[in-house]
Amino acid sequence: MLTAAVLCSLAVGWCTGGRLSRFERAGVRALLLPVAALLLQGALPLLPSLATLLVALSYLLLLLFVFLNRHLHKTAIFAGLGGFCNALVIFSNHFRMPVSSRALSQLSPEGVSSLLNGDIPMYCLAGPDTRFLFLGDILHCPLPLIGGFASLGDILLAIGVFFCILKLMGPVRLPGWMVSG
Repeated sequence: MLTAAVLCSLAVGWCTGGRLSRFERAGVRALLLPVAALLLQGALPLLPSLATLLVALSYLLLLLFVFLNRHLHKTAIFAGLGGFCNALVIFSNHFRMPVSSRALSQLSPEGVSSLLNGDIPMYCLAGPDTRFLFLGDILHCPLPLIGGFASLGDILLAIGVFFCILKLMGPVRLPGWMVSG
């Protein structure tokens, strides 16, 4: 979902006169924080014994980024709500994102086996004791190369990323409300 948001915002930005070289004028602070958060989550398969710490730290970095950039209202609201939704469901379910049985039915047999065996560090199958399942991975996104499952928090985060990248690029042929961050 985030990959799609990044690609879409880059395409919109470039098609409307935006340039990545304008990032210094955008007023976005601590841009490396969300990058570090993403890298920490990417390290989960390599360091499963540290999964709880890595997940907590990644959401702390994301929260700090949102706080430091609260002047970018759309980025802060969407990314903040998305991060909050994901953190709430993950922290409430033993630091794992619950995957609905409906979403599970879309996985390959290998994917189902990996999820059920706990081989995917940050995910678990939703059950009767799952808290906040409506915030879990319940939406199937059948997009080639970037598809998978998404949660409400993922969608909100993606919208926040979209507006943040547009702000970084400073496109000249878009209405001001879209590029205000």
